[in-house]
Amino acid sequence: MNYRLLLHKSVTKFLESRPTKQRQALQTQLELLKENPFPNAALDIKIMQGYENLYRLRIGQYRFIYQIKQGELIIFVFKAGNRGDVYKGL
Repeated sequence: MNYRLLLHKSVTKFLESRPTKQRQALQTQLELLKENPFPNAALDIKIMQGYENLYRLRIGQYRFIYQIKQGELIIFVFKAGNRGDVYKGL
């Protein structure tokens, strides 16, 4: 059962600003996320402390913050960035 992946406009811009090889690697990991968006052995996913239904996907130095809409099978990635910057303003 695959989820649909929705990216916020800022996440799309973030991905487009990466070099081609890096962007392809990030998109491959995001495709894996559609198969299982919960913490698992294939991806470095953690539940965000202090928030309900928020998760963090770590890919190298980058972090993607997302929310799962279980009833609709949707993953909404709303924030992406470098390790130090992505958590500001949550």
